[in-house]
Amino acid sequence: MNNQPYPDPHLPAIATVEDEVLAAIALELARVQICDQCHATVPPLIDNIAQLVGEITRLHDALISERLTSANHLAAIRAALGAAADGEADPLAYLRDELPDNSGGAYGA
Repeated sequence: MNNQPYPDPHLPAIATVEDEVLAAIALELARVQICDQCHATVPPLIDNIAQLVGEITRLHDALISERLTSANHLAAIRAALGAAADGEADPLAYLRDELPDNSGGAYGA
């Protein structure tokens, strides 16, 4: 964990693309001699792998989105703290601008 005040963002890179993974699996399976018993097992296995790769891609996209949201919230917190230290009249405005509108809530303006 980096304990610097403003650490550099480290977005996790996804190493492969779904189509590339599935193509590599198909290529490797084409090279292998599969017994008759395996012909019933291998295609469902490939389908399961394709679903897993799709889920990994979806989770990666969600992670990137949540990291951006978290970074924006952290920036708003820092701005609010700085505004409070500077004596601004409404330092929480920075947080209200960043957080979703929850009209009628305890934190609404």
